[in-house]
Amino acid sequence: MKKRLGLLLLCLATPTLADESPLPEVLARLRQSGQATFQYRETRQLELAASPWQASGVMLTDAAGTLVKLQLQPNRVIMAIGGDSLYYWDAAQNQRHSMPISYADDAAMQILIFRNILQGRTQELQADYELTAEIQERQWSLHMQPKPDRAGENAPSIDISGDADPDKRRILIRQADGETTEYHIEKAADQQAAAYTIPQLLQEAGGE
Repeated sequence: MKKRLGLLLLCLATPTLADESPLPEVLARLRQSGQATFQYRETRQLELAASPWQASGVMLTDAAGTLVKLQLQPNRVIMAIGGDSLYYWDAAQNQRHSMPISYADDAAMQILIFRNILQGRTQELQADYELTAEIQERQWSLHMQPKPDRAGENAPSIDISGDADPDKRRILIRQADGETTEYHIEKAADQQAAAYTIPQLLQEAGGE
C-alpha cells in the first residue's frame, strides 16, 4: 500500500516539474541596464526583390530609454527614439522626419520593438505579444506572437535566439505579408563604441 501511494504521489508531482517554464530565465538574458553599443548586420527578404537587401551599422541605448539605430552601409541613415519622439534622417535622400511616438506607423513601430528587445523591457513586450521560450543546452530562444487585440493586424512575429555568449543575439522578424528581416547583433568593441555618442546622433537626426 505504501509503495502504491508513493508511486501515485510521484506521478502527480511529475507534471508540475515538466510545466516549469524557461521564460523567466530567457527574459533575464534580454535585460540591458545602462548604456550599451551594438554592431548589427541586417538582411531583408523582400517579396518583389530578386536578391536580399543588406545593411550594417550600430545601435546605441542608454538607461533613459533612448535608442539610436545608425545605419552605415549601404548609406548613412539614423532612426532614433529620444524622449517621446521618433527621429529619421537619411542624408543621401535629404529626408528628415520627427514625430511623437503616439503617431508612429507600422514601419516606425519596428524601432520601438527593438528598444524593448535590446533593453529587455519585458512588461512592454508582454503587453502586445504572447511569449514562449525554450532552452536546449547552450542555446536559448524566445518566440513572440502578436496578440490580435493589442498588437494590430500588421504586427510582425519575432524570434530571438542566442547561446552562452551574452553579447550576441539573432533576431528574425516576420511581417504579416511574409517578408522577413534578420538581424545579427553583438556588443561593439570599445573602440567602435567610443566613435559615436547618443547626444551627437540625436542632434544630427534632429537637424541641430
